[in-house]
Formats: sequence, C-alpha cells, structure tokens
Amino acid sequence: MTRKSAPKRTPKARKSTRGIALKKHLQHLRVAELRDVSTFWTGVEQVNGTKRDLVDNLERLMLEEGTVYRRVRTLTRKVLDVLLLLLRRESYASDLPGLFQRLPGEEGVHLEYHEAEAGLKALFRRGFLAEVADKSMASANGRVVYTVPDELGTTLTSLFREETRTIGSVMSLTQHAAAITATERAALRQMFPALPAAAGPQDASAVLGGDGAPALLDRLDDAERRVTEYVMARHAGFVTRADWSRRRSLKDITWDRGWSKGLEQAGVGTVARLSLSHYGIACDDEALVVFDEVIEDWLQRTQPEGLDGAEVLKPGCDLVADLCAFLEHVRRNPVRVSRAGEVYKAGRRKIQDGFVFRDSLLAGKEEIWGEVYGAADNLTFVGTDDEGFLELQPEAERFLLLPLEEKVRELYALAIEQAGPRGRSLHQHELRKLVADVLREQPERWFHGRTLATLCRHRYLATLDERGIEDRHRDRFFSAYFSGRETPADLIDELDTHWLRRMYVLGFLDAAIKNDAVVAWRLSPVGARVLGAEVAELDTGLKPVLVNPDFEILVLPEGDVSDVIHTLDSFAQRVKTEDVVHFRLTKESIEAATGAGRSVEAFLEFLQARARGDVPQNVLYSIKSWAGAVAFATLEKGVVLKTSDEVALERILNFPEMQALVIRRLGEAEVLLKAAPTDRKLLAAMRERGIEVQGL
Repeated sequence: MTRKSAPKRTPKARKSTRGIALKKHLQHLRVAELRDVSTFWTGVEQVNGTKRDLVDNLERLMLEEGTVYRRVRTLTRKVLDVLLLLLRRESYASDLPGLFQRLPGEEGVHLEYHEAEAGLKALFRRGFLAEVADKSMASANGRVVYTVPDELGTTLTSLFREETRTIGSVMSLTQHAAAITATERAALRQMFPALPAAAGPQDASAVLGGDGAPALLDRLDDAERRVTEYVMARHAGFVTRADWSRRRSLKDITWDRGWSKGLEQAGVGTVARLSLSHYGIACDDEALVVFDEVIEDWLQRTQPEGLDGAEVLKPGCDLVADLCAFLEHVRRNPVRVSRAGEVYKAGRRKIQDGFVFRDSLLAGKEEIWGEVYGAADNLTFVGTDDEGFLELQPEAERFLLLPLEEKVRELYALAIEQAGPRGRSLHQHELRKLVADVLREQPERWFHGRTLATLCRHRYLATLDERGIEDRHRDRFFSAYFSGRETPADLIDELDTHWLRRMYVLGFLDAAIKNDAVVAWRLSPVGARVLGAEVAELDTGLKPVLVNPDFEILVLPEGDVSDVIHTLDSFAQRVKTEDVVHFRLTKESIEAATGAGRSVEAFLEFLQARARGDVPQNVLYSIKSWAGAVAFATLEKGVVLKTSDEVALERILNFPEMQALVIRRLGEAEVLLKAAPTDRKLLAAMRERGIEVQGL
C-alpha cells in the first residue's frame, strides 16, 4: 500500500490578532520548503541538516537586520509592492482581496489581481509569509489569510520606513500618525485610547490630550527625557548626530537609534536618517526630531506669560516717517551723490539728524539709513539728475499720498524679495512668508526667545513636499536666486538674527528688551492691520491727542495710535519718541506740508476730532496764517513760437500737426508749444505756403 502524505498543517492565528511568531511559522513548514527558503536566505544551492537545524539557522538569519535588508533588495518591484501592502495591514495580515482595499492616507494600488496573487506566492516560497487559518474569515468565504511573521514584519517595517518615510512624517505628529502601519497605529491606540482608528487631522490633539507635551515627556525613561529636554532647549527640537557629538553636556549618554521606539510610543518624536540635499538643505545624517505639534505645545506651556520687567520697544510707523522725511528733504534741499550713487557724509549726517527712529541694540542710525535709502532706490522714489543731485520721481509723489498701511505694505513686499546675509535663498523667502502666517494665527501672543523662529522652521520642514521645494530648488539651482545649502540650524539662525529684526524695523513687530537682549516678539498693531490679523477691536472714540497753547502736541499711548502719529509726522516736527510721543507745530513744518500739497483744512479737522478738549484758538489761527502765507509759483517747460503778426500765427496754427503741439496762447503773435516742430513734411508744407520757421 502506498502511504498517503500527511496533510499540510496550517498554524492558527493568535486570539488577539492574526499574527504569528517567526519560529512558529518556520516550524510549520515542511523540510523541503525549509530547504527552498534556506537557499534564498543563505545563497547556497544545497542546504542539508535536520529540520531543527534548518529552523534555528533561518530564524537567526531572518532576525538579522542586515541580512533582511540584502534579501529584500533582490525582490522584484511587483513582489515588493505586495509586501509593502501587507506591512500596512493590521498584524501584517490580509487575504488577497483585502490588499485592494485602500486604507486612509494610502495611495491607490497599481497592481492587477493576478500580479498580487503571484506576488503572494513568491513571498511565501521565500519565507516572508505564512498562510494562517483565520476561522473568522475562512469559515465565511474560504479565503486564505497571508501574514508576515511578527518579528520579520517589525524589521521590514523599520527598514521600509527609512526608505519610504517623508520629511513630513518625521517632523509632524499628524503626518507620522497617518504614515505608520495599521499594526503600529493599533499599538499607539493602546497607549492613547482617544486616538481614532482612522488617521486624520485630529490625531495630534488626541495624543496631546488635556495635559499636553509635559505629560508625554513623563512617558519617557530617564535618559530619553533628559535627551529630549536638552534637544528642545538647546537645539530647538532638531539635532543631528554630528551636532550631538559636539555637545558639552549629557556626556554620559551616547547616541542611540533605539530612542526612536520610546519617542514614538510616547508620541513625542522620532529618530530618522534624513537626506535633504535634494531640497537644497545641507543635512545627510541621523537626526532626533521632536514633533512640530509637541514642541509648540511644550513651548507654550513652559514659557512665562508676562515680560517680567522687560522694556517694550514699539517702532510703529517710525521707519515710514523717516522715509517720508528723507523724500521731503530731497524735494526742498540739494542732496549730492557720488558716482557710485552714495550720498556724501555731510549731507547724509544732516538727513540722519532728522530721523525719529529710536537707536537700540536692534537698529541704529546706519541701519535705518540703509533701510531708508535702499527703499528709496529700489522703489525708484529718487533719481540722479545731470549734475549729480537727487531728485524726486513720480513714484515718490504717489507714495507720499498713500495711507500708512499701504506704505508699510510696499516696504514689506520689497523686503520679502530681497537677499539676506547669505544671499538670495528660496528657503528664507518661504520662511519669511511663514512667519507672517504664524503671527496672523496668534496676533496677541508674546513669542519668547527663539520660539517664533523655531515654530516656523519646524513647520517649514514638515511642509517641504506640500510647497514643492524639491522641484523649485532644482529649477533655481543654477540661478542667482539660490545661494547655497543651509543647514536646519541655519534656517533658524537667519530668521532670528536677521529677519525678525528687520520686521521690527519695518514696524511689524514689537520687541521686549531685557539685559541688552531681545527676550520676546509680538505682532504690532500696524503689522496686524497690514497682515489682516484678527485682533480685539480698539475703541474708535479714543481721543489720545493733547494740543497745548505753546504749539506742543502730545500723543498718549491709548490703543493703536499709529495713524495719529503718521498724520502728525506730516504736519509737525517730532520732538521725542517714548510711550508718550511729543510733537511741535512750527511755521516751517506747516509751510512744508502746504507746499507738498497737503490739506491744512483736513489737518485741522483731524486735530479737533482726536484732541481732548478744544484746540487752542491761537494754534488754529497760527496754522491757518502760516499756511495762507505760502505763495505758489509754477514752472512750465515748453517752446515759445513768435510771429510777425496775428495773421501769420493763424496761418501756422491752421496746420493740424501744429495745433497738437500747442499748450496755450501767450499773446496775439505768441504761442507756447510742447516741443519744437521737427517733422520734415510739416516744415516743407509750411514753406510751400510762405512760412519759414527760424531757430530750429
């Protein structure tokens, strides 16, 4: 009698999941199957030995990360796609139709049914899969469930994550939770029961909960917590392995990739190898990253609410006032420049003496001069005449008539596009816009220390792909716009040391100063209006102006008084800029305003509307008297045409071409022309009628 072969035994699934241990999977394979699997994993054609030896040897090989990595690289693209789909399923298990069910955040399956079936068989022959008898499914539809053994699935998930994880999933808790496998999400849900089953924008808030980042840090062991707090405090939540090697504290703790497991289980962060050169960022190293949402929550909870005695500097509209004063100075005084276009020192010093921007550690007279003259030059407010003197251009006249917000908006648009200390940078251009977004979201918050720069850097790195930075960097690689590769630390440093200070000069930020250092930044009222931020409405009935009989005007710090100061800058001389801003009305300031075409009647209405009490009569009388004493004279350029008598002039003006040149008649035999007639046909026609034009 022929002996019947024993039926193939299929391992049963665990009660809690459909997963299976690696050793149990190998023990359920026949000897012939074990030898085929061993050939694939060892590369040796003839593999001998007992079943126990084969199982022990294969288990050792399949637990070695390096061996798994080398074997996976031999799989074809389609087989690898099937393996990736399985790894994203809960417990790394699925039947064949289940591979085609799209999970949240998963791209569409680009496989045919027969390709997926062939891929499963190929993976099974190579030992990557076990066929599990899942009674809950098999009894209903008779389908086989394929599963990757637990230990092998964990190793493969780790390997593939390094290959496929995006920069966004490294930087952001929300994107990390959406990118992990179903098995990893199930494990995370055991740690955070409030986390929904399906990935979504609410994941970060579900993990943070009511107690926020400090509670997440309590989930870490002592070494991981010390490392995380150090990275947040000293490296703004992002440190590379190279930077870690240069640390001066925590010398007893060595770099460990294993931190990743504890950080991810606690929802705090991760450790990953980042290669960002294709984005134009110099980073090709392992990095420990605290998630964007976690560090933002930690910073907000751990920073002081008040300013603790710091001095608050409010630039308001001071830069605009200095720029307008410079343009008016050019209008009324000769300002000579060198061949290189620089204003000579004597003339520059005279202009700077009239600046109202307060000197501080953030900006002095030279920095303000650079902003003023740079804006006037780049926005074509001034030009140079034939004798080397500055003269106003039409753009300056248009700018001077704009309201305050429009003036600030034009200066801001210019600054956004200009190069920084390192040159023109795509990353800095995007980060500058991101600063505005963060300020717009939290317009009344004081951002202590480097908080504002940190939040912007983290958010920027998390959205590199959304912003298309890889393609935009490649397109600009050989252009003047791109200046070189900045490190992640450079992105923060340039924001903190250059751009935020420049936003202060532009009037967008108020700065809190203590011990000769900036301790906090906040969006200014002018910046809030320009950026369209929603802030608490100010009382429109405020009357912050005090007008004294000695022609002194005081502006009290009641709400947003930037428009009041801007208006007074146009008609009065600013004497002192502190919490209370002091102005003085003078004959020269009123004459200058009248000569520039500003309405004195509108100014008097403004004073009466914003002043506490009545404006003194002597002030009203003097302003009207000073303005009324200004005499105007108009220069008109043109060519005077004189004839012997009125009849001759009429004969000339009968030509339509001559009528087009006429500005107006000066007398019976004289007329003012826009330009001399130069058309040869016209002159020839006039000669035919006996008219000879002389002086051409």
